[in-house]
Amino acid sequence: MIEFKITGLGIDTRSNNPLVLLHSEDNWVLPIWIGRLEAQSIAIALQGEKLERPLAHDLILNLIEKTGYEMNHIEIKDVKDGTFYANLVLKNLNSEDLLTLDARPSDCIAIAIRSQVPILISDFVKEVSCIPAIIREGNNEDYDEEENLFGRNISPLDESNKEDFLNFLKDVKASDFKLPES
Repeated sequence: MIEFKITGLGIDTRSNNPLVLLHSEDNWVLPIWIGRLEAQSIAIALQGEKLERPLAHDLILNLIEKTGYEMNHIEIKDVKDGTFYANLVLKNLNSEDLLTLDARPSDCIAIAIRSQVPILISDFVKEVSCIPAIIREGNNEDYDEEENLFGRNISPLDESNKEDFLNFLKDVKASDFKLPES
């Protein structure tokens, strides 16, 4: 299993569906299309907002904690016909035993953000569903468009290029994530 972190949320402009982008330290990106309610819940958690009443993912986390468990990590373990399969992995506070629960990746991610636990991706999912992120160093003058997988100027985020990245997320399409056939 490889740890990934959430890069952000976007909208597939062709289908108008939200997607969550995960990335690894070794520069791989995993796009997962999710539902609108899950995207909203993830956005609220990413922004650190605390609502007056708990959302479903807050309630789930409260139940986990009230029953003597805590979140250990989540794992996105498999993909079949474009559908990802994931687990919440809980740790019993008394025995240290792990309990694995099947869940949708979007729900797992929403809970992982709230509980600040690792997001782990199986080697198989990385192999069949991740795309290489092209990270370049230097300034825009040194940039060669042919180096970029999407034909867009994307570099590590900082305040100077945050708007470029947000525009990329607005324009990203499902077809952008298809790798050339070998």
